[in-house]
Amino acid sequence: MSVESAVALAIICFIAMVIPGPGVLALLGHVMSKGLHRSAAFIIGMVTGDLIFLILVIGGLAMIAQSFQTTFLVIRVFAAGYLVFLGIKAWRAPPLDLEANNVPLSGGLRGFVSGLLLTLSNPKVIVFYVGILPGFMDLSALSPLDALMAVAIALGVLVCVLVSYAAAASRARTLLKSQRALKLMNRGSGSVLIGAGITIAVR
Repeated sequence: MSVESAVALAIICFIAMVIPGPGVLALLGHVMSKGLHRSAAFIIGMVTGDLIFLILVIGGLAMIAQSFQTTFLVIRVFAAGYLVFLGIKAWRAPPLDLEANNVPLSGGLRGFVSGLLLTLSNPKVIVFYVGILPGFMDLSALSPLDALMAVAIALGVLVCVLVSYAAAASRARTLLKSQRALKLMNRGSGSVLIGAGITIAVR
């Protein structure tokens, strides 16, 4: 892969990933509800979902992935329902003491699974990897080294975008100190999660 191709790939990935979609909205809601550290597994799950799509597309399995429409529909409905469930929990949760050092970091597996399902059911991600990316570069002509570089570039850009959004949400979260502000934050993040779930369900 030439330097020009690598830069072009990074640019197209950045443009596609930085535009807020259901995944970004869900991430913002998750971070504002749970905090940055407790959202790490959620982010890892999202990145893993992208990696799965990359492997499918680079392996020439895009057509196979497209044929499993029923499977993706089931995943989408489940992920949408789970996001709505998380949103309702966040809406009803009492204000969290942000100064406490003993906040449990449990739920890592659940966070990972929800992030994974979110990405696998996200129409924006599916369109990018199955539709746009194969038309942007000849994936069938990639050497093994080129394929690894493509994966590294795409995932590198994705991690930078997700972490940037998560850090911004975490910063906004820590600026809110009053009990009323924290309660409003819970309800706001819950509304965002519910909205992301509904968006995924209806698309």
